[in-house]
Amino acid sequence: MKIRVAPSIGELERSFEEAWNLKTYNPDKDSNEATVFVGIYGLPDFYSLWRHKGKKYIFWCGSDIRHLHNGYWLDDVGDIRISSGGIAKWINLNCESWVENKVEHDTLSFLGIKSHICPSFLGDVNKIDVSYKYSEKPKLYTSVSGDDFGLYGWNDICDIADQHPGIEFHFYGNTKPFKPLLNNINNNVIIHGRVSKEKMNKEIAEMQGAIRMVKFDGFSEIIAKSLLMGQWPVSSIEYPHTVPIREIARIKELEKPNIMGREYYLNKLNKFPWTKK
Repeated sequence: MKIRVAPSIGELERSFEEAWNLKTYNPDKDSNEATVFVGIYGLPDFYSLWRHKGKKYIFWCGSDIRHLHNGYWLDDVGDIRISSGGIAKWINLNCESWVENKVEHDTLSFLGIKSHICPSFLGDVNKIDVSYKYSEKPKLYTSVSGDDFGLYGWNDICDIADQHPGIEFHFYGNTKPFKPLLNNINNNVIIHGRVSKEKMNKEIAEMQGAIRMVKFDGFSEIIAKSLLMGQWPVSSIEYPHTVPIREIARIKELEKPNIMGREYYLNKLNKFPWTKK
């Protein structure tokens, strides 16, 4: 089994190759090998998939589904696009698709692509212990990629922070300055910027949960990590054993670690055909 990871995928907890114990795909040597294609963001990724002769699995990452839905670009700015209909039909006939939640599953279904649901996590679950400790003023953390504050809902979180002064919100990952629109009169928004993975992991282990506002997303690593630490993550995509955004005030009442959530995901994560021994 081989794996091809789309070049546009950024830094993660570990590489897919390391996490799933797969060898990197070489198109000149592995064209007949069963292969997992991680991320189909545009025509270059689709072309690699199309020309492959062996068994084809697709692990959809979230935003690549949006790209397919909107039509792949032929130019540099998106003025010329290819309709997704024919591509989706070919994928459904020739590939086995895997997604991480019902939001992704339903969108692919709308496009005519059948898929299976399984959440993933690229970190080492054996290195994550329960660290949850109750706090009268709970701390929630979030992160951004590419300084896309709109996509990751940072101003929405700031709005929530102003409504819930008894909760602290910690923001990680930005390389550009971020100023809350409402000026955070309660001083419960803390901007950390981009720090090392080790520093962030150490700091968030002392908090009570993650908060994720991306409405169309895969199973976020910060949600997965939070659950494995026995925390109570808050997510706009509702998963078992997480707290919906509308119930965020309940985070102050959760005195015990989320052990049921941790055990649930330890039994669910990475149960793919290509990870079975």
